[in-house]
Amino acid sequence: MTLYSYFEQKMNRPDLGLLVLRVAFGALIAIFGICKLLDGGPMFQQLGGAMAMFGITWEPKFWGLMCALVEAFGGIFVLLGLFFRPALVLLIVNMVVACAVIPGFVGKPDYSSVDAFDGWLGKIDIPYLYCAVFITLLFTGAGKYAIQGGGGGRSGSSKSRE
Repeated sequence: MTLYSYFEQKMNRPDLGLLVLRVAFGALIAIFGICKLLDGGPMFQQLGGAMAMFGITWEPKFWGLMCALVEAFGGIFVLLGLFFRPALVLLIVNMVVACAVIPGFVGKPDYSSVDAFDGWLGKIDIPYLYCAVFITLLFTGAGKYAIQGGGGGRSGSSKSRE
């Protein structure tokens, strides 16, 4: 038995991989949301003010509160695999807004050196990463280690792999 075939046989655990991904990204986004909720009014005003980019200028505190609630509860739901796809849709919308808004706060990239560009990229990469992971999880489902009955939203195609 080759090393490759050993790992292919013993480590082929897509549901375990989905669990790790769900727990890691769900916990982190929930922590971000909880921190925003704890900051309260000024944080909500700043977050909701970003909606002006989309022409939505009324009640920025409301939109900031919605952002924090989606991150906090959406992250918990993703972590648990409960209301999985609805939570992911809300988180994806949240991250798309962040992807659109954050470059405006950070400014244009600095191409003068690799370090300068890397510093700029390090300020904007998080929402893009979360968006990509949440979209991936939307397509794969939660896996069998989820609270929601029968696999927490797994698609029929993933069940045929077993």
